[in-house]
Amino acid sequence: MNNEPIAWMNKDDSSLSFKNHGVGWQPLYTHPADLTDEEILKEWTWKYSDCFEDFLLQFARAILKRASEK
Repeated sequence: MNNEPIAWMNKDDSSLSFKNHGVGWQPLYTHPADLTDEEILKEWTWKYSDCFEDFLLQFARAILKRASEK
């Protein structure tokens, strides 16, 4: 499996680019990520709020499960 990012996302405004522009850009991959609940919640809190934590974790786990079945 190729572990190279296919694109980069700006953490400030969620814009996308096909090249890394440095600080504030995170890589995006084609393969499913193995994330902990804490990592998922960190991203959620960064952009949204924690009022839907249980729903978010169930939703994220369902997405990761479905992606791993492909």
